[in-house]
Amino acid sequence: MKERRSREHIVHSPTAMTGAKIYEEHSLKELRNAGYRITMPRVQVIRALADTSRALSAYAIHEKIISGGGKIDVVSVYRILSTLQEVGLIHHIGVVDGYFPCRMADCTGRRSEVMVDEQTGDVMELKLPQVVADAIDKQAAEHGFEASTIKVEITGALIGKR
Repeated sequence: MKERRSREHIVHSPTAMTGAKIYEEHSLKELRNAGYRITMPRVQVIRALADTSRALSAYAIHEKIISGGGKIDVVSVYRILSTLQEVGLIHHIGVVDGYFPCRMADCTGRRSEVMVDEQTGDVMELKLPQVVADAIDKQAAEHGFEASTIKVEITGALIGKR
């Protein structure tokens, strides 16, 4: 199987790049740093996630890639999503069973807070307040448990959008 490699990392002015392009460049850099090869299927999945405002299922990601002229199977999408989650580049949002890019600078995917608008499906990624993480860690410790991952998922509606 022939593998394509992306071009070497080119430094761009952050103001000249879109949010999607910034996410793509960051993701490729982090994958390289974690020892992963940059393959076309990985690039396609990253690009499918880069410009979304909603959490996408693996099937929605697959459909987005195929409808854009790409070629990938659903099993590969799932494997790539697993890798991206392991590296801390995406969130799996359980309330909608979808994947959303970690766009925050210090996102590791291990401690996160997201809000999902029930009307539009839009996702807003937030920094988990340290006081909340500390309270959860303390409560877990009181029950003899050590939390390795903390995910806070909030559903509701933006005020004024009802």
